[in-house]
Amino acid sequence: MKSVVLEDVSVSFGKLRALSEVSVRAEAGQVMMLAGPNGSGKSTLLRVLLGLVHPDTGGLLVDGHATHVNRRFKEQLGYLPEAVAFSENLSGQQVLRFFAHARAVGRKRVDAVLERVGLSHAAKRRVRGYSRGMRQRLGVVVVILTEPALLVLDESTGGLDQEGLDVLWSVLSEWREKERVVIMATHDLTLVERRVDSVCVLDAGRRVAFDSPSGLRRSVGLPLTVTFDVVAERIDEVAERIERWGRAELDRKEGVVRVAVSTEDLLALMDLRANLPGAVRSLRVEEPGMDEVYEALLNRGAA
Repeated sequence: MKSVVLEDVSVSFGKLRALSEVSVRAEAGQVMMLAGPNGSGKSTLLRVLLGLVHPDTGGLLVDGHATHVNRRFKEQLGYLPEAVAFSENLSGQQVLRFFAHARAVGRKRVDAVLERVGLSHAAKRRVRGYSRGMRQRLGVVVVILTEPALLVLDESTGGLDQEGLDVLWSVLSEWREKERVVIMATHDLTLVERRVDSVCVLDAGRRVAFDSPSGLRRSVGLPLTVTFDVVAERIDEVAERIERWGRAELDRKEGVVRVAVSTEDLLALMDLRANLPGAVRSLRVEEPGMDEVYEALLNRGAA
């Protein structure tokens, strides 16, 4: 599987238009993220991909060919929902062996994935004794059991403890390295930003933007924040020189000067250290957070 495309997908529930001609593309060796507020259409789009909702228009393309969500396609797909539920009376090991038997997976694979997610010590404990984070990790085990070519994760970071997040990040890395496809939906853009290759922002059933995280940053044109670590007695001198690019903020106690500038002004501003010898010890450049970019995109889409 080299690519998965949902093309011009529209879905209506009665008079409610849940999706309007939405197209997204996920490539092998990459992670594509769906982002958007509640009611934006993320879950509906995933349900189309899973075959749970039939679109009014549009459809699914796999490797450039129109594809039905049939048994053959589903055999290549692993799905992790936001909240996982298993029989409370079964142990983690029994849950996995049930799924392994249904999918013709050997017991060695079961033991290996339990070890990978840090649940070997609780393998024979009943699920009722698992914390929410442990249940989510058990869900991760189930979904990667058959090493599917397409991994679909719906709000999968919710409820995961730090150990569970580390496991999830390692799974994303492995799927990338093995040239598989990952599609994930999440509200937590800041948490996963560095681990995705492309982001599709949805709002009110429409695609607002689709690009890499850096591409989305460039598209909204939010300013960069530059922080100068300054020799205390020269802080006013530095601030005065900075004012030509923007309003300087001084923190005399910390000995820093901050200014928000456009990317076009950044290089000129960085020359300030050479132009004021001995005044600036160091400087740090911060990009706008992905949450800020997200808000700007939603505001632009609503305009």
